[in-house]
Amino acid sequence: MVTVSQKWDKRVGQWHDHVTSAAAFAKVLDGILVVSQPKPSDVCVDLGAGSGFVTTALAPLVASVHAVDISPAMTEALAERTVDAGLVNVSIEVTDLKDFRLPPYCADLIVSSYALHHLTDADKRALTVRAAQSLRPGGRLVIADMMFGRGGSRRDRAILRQKVAALAAKGIGGWWRIAKNLTRYGLRVGPERPATPEFWQQALRDAGLAEVCFEPVAAEAGIVCGVRPASARMKRHELARPA
Repeated sequence: MVTVSQKWDKRVGQWHDHVTSAAAFAKVLDGILVVSQPKPSDVCVDLGAGSGFVTTALAPLVASVHAVDISPAMTEALAERTVDAGLVNVSIEVTDLKDFRLPPYCADLIVSSYALHHLTDADKRALTVRAAQSLRPGGRLVIADMMFGRGGSRRDRAILRQKVAALAAKGIGGWWRIAKNLTRYGLRVGPERPATPEFWQQALRDAGLAEVCFEPVAAEAGIVCGVRPASARMKRHELARPA
């Protein structure tokens, strides 16, 4: 059986070309930079950094970036790009986000772009809690991802119509992908498990973050952001959380 890590190892070149050439990903990156408001003093973490699309954009703007990804090939490609770009403030870690841990109060900014839809909802919530606990007061958690549901909102239905139309235009192969994706979507199986904007906003609030907001970007892409409040308020929240 091919592991998740091996799957992404095989896609490293294809994925980097995809994210650097697609206009939607450029909009996602621009949105992350606007929402996160990176500062020169920020200690940052990029969760699911891949080949470094976000990391290499953030690094010149902040004190440091710790890039985390499950794929050794992706992180090797990222390391090469940081050298080529002369970025000396990037550190890299290969690990599954389900197992990733950071010390409390160690980061000013934690970002993730198009990685967390591969986690189950329970793992999304758990990672959000751990990320929130790793932020310093005033620190920001910014998540960009596929954010849509199962047709319950006007935005969901517009996204689904757009996807069906785009695939149908590809002919027989597109219709086959429609059938396959609808089966996965209906049965909630497969590698992609997008969550709604409402899910993500509630997850950030449940993790104790404040000033939670959602920004639609393009098609299914959206960004949620939350800020770690003053430490006293955060501590009360943590004390109230079940062990």
